[in-house]
Amino acid sequence: MSVPPTVDGTASKYGIDSAEEISFLLEKVKAPDVPSLLALAAEGSDALVSLAKRCVRAASAKHGDNTILEYPETGYGVPSLYAWKGIERLTLRDATELLDSLDPAKNVTLEDGLAAGENAMYAADILEAITYIGAEEANRDGFIPDRVIRELGLSLVDETIPGAAVFLGDTESGNVARMAKDIQSKGMLGLVTSGTLSPGYAEKMRENDIAMGLDRMMYPLGNFTGIVHALNFDVRAALTFGGVTSGDREKLSSYLAKRPKVFVIKTGDLSRLEASIAFAALMHSAPIITDSDLPEVPGAVKSTEDLERMVQVGIEERGIIVTLEPLDLPVGYGPSFEGEVLRKPDTYMEAGGGRSTAFELLVSRNEGEIEDGRILLIGKDLDKISEGSVIPLAMIVEVYGRDMQSDLEPVMERRFHSGINFAEGIWHTGQRNSNWVRISKKAAAKGFRMTDLGKMLMHTVRKEFGKIVTRIQVTVITDPDEIERRLPAAKEIYGARDERMRGLKDDLVDCFYTCAMCQSFAPGHICIISPERLGLCGAINWLDAKAGNELAPSGPNMPVSMGVTLDSAKGEWSGVNEVVSSASSGTVERMCLYSLMDAPMTSCGCFEVIIAMTVDMQSVVLVDRDYLGMTPIGMKFSTLAGSIGGGRQTPGFMGVGRKYITSEKFIAAEGGLPRVSWMPKRLKEMLGEELGKRCQDLGIPDLMDKIADETITDDAEGLMAWMAEVDHPALHMEPLL
Repeated sequence: MSVPPTVDGTASKYGIDSAEEISFLLEKVKAPDVPSLLALAAEGSDALVSLAKRCVRAASAKHGDNTILEYPETGYGVPSLYAWKGIERLTLRDATELLDSLDPAKNVTLEDGLAAGENAMYAADILEAITYIGAEEANRDGFIPDRVIRELGLSLVDETIPGAAVFLGDTESGNVARMAKDIQSKGMLGLVTSGTLSPGYAEKMRENDIAMGLDRMMYPLGNFTGIVHALNFDVRAALTFGGVTSGDREKLSSYLAKRPKVFVIKTGDLSRLEASIAFAALMHSAPIITDSDLPEVPGAVKSTEDLERMVQVGIEERGIIVTLEPLDLPVGYGPSFEGEVLRKPDTYMEAGGGRSTAFELLVSRNEGEIEDGRILLIGKDLDKISEGSVIPLAMIVEVYGRDMQSDLEPVMERRFHSGINFAEGIWHTGQRNSNWVRISKKAAAKGFRMTDLGKMLMHTVRKEFGKIVTRIQVTVITDPDEIERRLPAAKEIYGARDERMRGLKDDLVDCFYTCAMCQSFAPGHICIISPERLGLCGAINWLDAKAGNELAPSGPNMPVSMGVTLDSAKGEWSGVNEVVSSASSGTVERMCLYSLMDAPMTSCGCFEVIIAMTVDMQSVVLVDRDYLGMTPIGMKFSTLAGSIGGGRQTPGFMGVGRKYITSEKFIAAEGGLPRVSWMPKRLKEMLGEELGKRCQDLGIPDLMDKIADETITDDAEGLMAWMAEVDHPALHMEPLL
């Protein structure tokens, strides 16, 4: 068989001379009927297993039999094997034994096809994991880290992200850009493979200036066996949020039938590789939408020659409900762009961020003070502002509604962040008068204007709070004198809000609230939101939950009557226990809001920070999902997260929101903040001012200096030595156990 030259580059990444085998797997074969399709999948599966065996032998000779196969930034090892077979630790020697144990593929029944697909999936995951041994490439196309899945958690749960499309194989289609824009406009994920024999979807998207990467919702998976990263993304979502136990095939299958909602778009004739992996996709309840002349299988294979309708057909086949409304802007708009990072060289203009005066404000007005739908610009528009400028900026949204309350103002205002970040080439961070906005050169060139900021804010408020707000007007200000004139009034409003929130204490309210949004992904988990403890995702505080209940009385935020106080120090109430037990179907009988060790709150997978007790059980460490390094308890965030998510109640380990760390009730039963001995430096800096104030209130102003970070140590011995050196207060507390 002649070997196409483009295959050589693909073959080299596996560390052996495998070009001929890869060519066999990639050869396009017409498969017009079911027997031919089954035969194609069986041949592909056997060839892939054979290739994996050779690659494992070569890797063992180079790295040693005991080398562990795993991807970076995950707590799930080789995810398909972890999820489907319960294999939590896989060495190269184990991989050899596993591959040798796989039966040759058969090609008679659909069950044979699924078995062939499963073998192919394991082989592909092992092959891809081999390429990561000793690799230092952090941003290559391929594996999607656990942290990305967790960052998407709340959006997957509340169906802001309603589903995902996998783009498979080589393509010459001129509709690639349109397909990409289609799923982006609907708020969906894109999982994109590269081509090998000819340009694939990833290459075509790059040609059409469709941005991809881990900071977008368009993830490039690489070529050849890279398609397996779509499958291991799928199962890790189930493991992370669904409480699915490693190796529980029945529960995993049942979960994947409901969520995440994924479908595969496959254009052109099938190769043996694609046929075998397609059957693996069907294991994950992901239907195949293709323009090939394949037999249709209800719920599994759907043919259409209309390339422009493939995304819509996939949505209908998988039962995806799209709720994102279109918005008339010169740039793309949707959750796909929310994680976009806009760097200085790509920036046309910026405002705030300590570089200029900027603020954002939502305030309620009387009925006669608002002209609904009005967007007013005071000052220069973007086309009158020079490239590279740093300008002042104010964004003021005024609303009216008969049921509008002042407590809802900050809740609505916090939605500005996503409302602005959904726009392609527009970046927003911070809030109030510490916000920061950047507009890209590309967005400016496409005709983006300052009034478009007003359109996005009006759209966001109307979409999310339309049941309460009936009139909205927006004022965007770039005139420096007008901004300085209005800023004092805004600061006065911020101050009044802070004072109101400071007065909210757990013992001064008559109810807490549930947050059950994550139950669609983690059936055994429920958050209890109190004034002094926000949700573990960091996005929902007590006022948010109160507003959520007013907006949707039968929605995910329900009031919780506290009932009888059972333990005020640990934060245990009879009413909370009843709600928790009912919500978890009796799996969790008790919950203590202020304790890490006694009946702590369960975790779904969206948590921002993990609290974990140290090996000597004298103190706790904190690690946030943005920290990728090792911790003094010998586990990284991803490993810890894999053991506590999915609705588990794990004394000594708990997921929390960042802001909870600064609360007076933060693990109060175990001593609170003085119990913390280590946290990442960036987390310290992020919470710096609030942590400093909390330390002052505790009478330990130098506490933050005594809390180690990775610049001091990242191992247990080093931490114990540091605590002794600085006389850490946790050393004078009772051990946690």
